[in-house]
Amino acid sequence: MSSSRVRWMRWVAVVAVVSLVGGFAVSSAGAGEDFPAVDQPGVTDNEIRVGGVVTVTNSVTGASYGGAFDGVQAYFDYINETEGGVYGRKLVLAEKLDDKFSNNLQEVQALLSDDVFAALPMATNLFAGAQLLEEDGIPVFGWDIQCEYGCETNDPGPPNFFGAAGSFICFTCGTPSASLWLPKKLGRTNIGIVAYAVEQSADCATGNKNGIEKYNAGKIVFEDNSLQFGTPDFSAQVNGMKEAGVDFIISCIDFNGSLNMIREMQRQGLDATQVFPNAYEHDFVEENQEFLNGNYVSTLFAPEETKPTPEGVKLYKKWLKKSGGEDSENTIVGWINADQFVTGLKEAGPDFTREKLIDAVNQETDFTAKGFLAGINWTTAHEEPATCAALLKIVDGKFKPMYGKPGKPFLCFDPDASTLKPQVK
Repeated sequence: MSSSRVRWMRWVAVVAVVSLVGGFAVSSAGAGEDFPAVDQPGVTDNEIRVGGVVTVTNSVTGASYGGAFDGVQAYFDYINETEGGVYGRKLVLAEKLDDKFSNNLQEVQALLSDDVFAALPMATNLFAGAQLLEEDGIPVFGWDIQCEYGCETNDPGPPNFFGAAGSFICFTCGTPSASLWLPKKLGRTNIGIVAYAVEQSADCATGNKNGIEKYNAGKIVFEDNSLQFGTPDFSAQVNGMKEAGVDFIISCIDFNGSLNMIREMQRQGLDATQVFPNAYEHDFVEENQEFLNGNYVSTLFAPEETKPTPEGVKLYKKWLKKSGGEDSENTIVGWINADQFVTGLKEAGPDFTREKLIDAVNQETDFTAKGFLAGINWTTAHEEPATCAALLKIVDGKFKPMYGKPGKPFLCFDPDASTLKPQVK
């Protein structure tokens, strides 16, 4: 029997007994005359309680993902104030746990011992507690950057895991992307790839290498995936890239690491363009524009600079300002997670359960978070990677959308095509 079939059968069995294995004190709750009673963890007459685990404290790289909490809270404020919550119940972010980079398993265990209906947001460097969440059957809405969301071909990700841009990420497959398309668009031919000696980063390097070769996107003249996570010293790598004539760099390291590498590039006189994932950070870019100008950032969501502005982006900016939250990439991820959660609740119906919510989301064919996304088809998104992204150029410390059209910021690629020809969406 395939591992995919085993996983799905295990999940079906788990949700049937979730109230027994979750360790919750489950009560039957109603919400007045208009809505039926709901007998689920975290649900009372007046509230639907959720909780999340986020890497807020990070002594390794310094990058905090705490904005994910702000994004969920801003969306909950929007729904609670404009719609009175969902089915007469206020949405409550009851648990905000910090795994401090290395304590994910312990914090996930703590979350599952609490009285919450769903796990959101989940935005972490490492995801050691993923198996517990999968086996528990709790709906999970998070930042899909790890293989735990699904990244093996012919083995779908857990059906109760919903990433902000899909779920399935095949790091090694050479999936078509805007980052692979960009070098040829810019006339760059000599590519360098830099990664850490950890699985996720090294797999990213392998995937980009496979994609470059598959789509003839350039010539790889330098590759190093032996860097220690969090290292500040890139002198040897920059020297090697300079000697190899690198003019375009694909970075599989964190944004702080990329900044340190660019500082070294300037010291050694290496002129090469980079494209950064997970780097849509306005304050950071403005503060470090002397190093970052001329480079590119990719996002899997419509950037705030999109004109005309999608409805979801307008709502995000309005309610984030009202809630006083931090504007960051992970804040947007948290907002999208919350939108997906609420959309699924509404589709599940007033007699909602965890299982009904999961089933409802998995039947969606075009979730866009009101224009924030190019569109997720959840009937396939657990086993097919997302291929749409927006590209932005850093100019004078600001993000400038590139290569899209008015109201259509996304470059989308056909994973079955033999060439990289984007469709603007």
